[in-house]
Amino acid sequence: MNLGASAIVLRPRPLSEILDLACRLSMSLALGLYARLSAILFLPMLAGCLALRHAAGWSWLEVWGVAIALGGVAQGVFTVAVGRLLFSEELSAGQVLRLFKARLSSYLWMLFLSRLLLAAAALPMFLGLPLAWPRLVFVHEASLLEAARAGDAIQRSSRFVTGRVAAVLGALIALLLAQAGIALTAELLGQSLVDAILQLGKPFGALLDDGGSPFALAGFFAGIPYVATARFLHYIDARTRADGWDIQLRFLAIAAREGEKRAAA
Repeated sequence: MNLGASAIVLRPRPLSEILDLACRLSMSLALGLYARLSAILFLPMLAGCLALRHAAGWSWLEVWGVAIALGGVAQGVFTVAVGRLLFSEELSAGQVLRLFKARLSSYLWMLFLSRLLLAAAALPMFLGLPLAWPRLVFVHEASLLEAARAGDAIQRSSRFVTGRVAAVLGALIALLLAQAGIALTAELLGQSLVDAILQLGKPFGALLDDGGSPFALAGFFAGIPYVATARFLHYIDARTRADGWDIQLRFLAIAAREGEKRAAA
């Protein structure tokens, strides 16, 4: 990992800049890798969800539950990818998947514990959810990029959010709206193509009429790389504010360069 070759400037950023930077990063530096990973992960997931709906007769509510669970796991792959790409490290899709696989068991255990905590916070009429959910936003990064154990990842995520719960809650809502917007856009584009252009009506159902459609489901999966990237950038912002991470990395980069000079001498 080249600590002196960060793909972005490490500094505190407002939420609007983070969301914009995530879009530019996803469509430039990470585009090729994200496209390959999406094909590997999301095509089977989409096919499996549609099979549950049309072959097994599951309701759209049940199918969405499965899609959200699969999406939570898949976010980890893109967290690993963008965490490495930040420091201009050359990566293949296979390397990303192998790195993710090495942390998979701990990551799944962390997801289970964090979702259990969210469920407990939601029990008293969802009153605890706005306080608990922001504290668990960065568990993905803590587990996968810091190699923290499940309980430690939850504690580290909570520490990064201390004193900034309202700001992180706003960011979380923005990410949820972004993913919903991508799914809705895919739904509108897909329905326009099939209904308005091909004049086939709505043979696959519609999101607003039936509660789901293949287009909305595809849009949900397509939005995961962007959401993972934006959350990672927000994690970088939180670490910069909490730990002075930008300064730490500059010192590490200087130390690495000095080490290389001494080795060359």
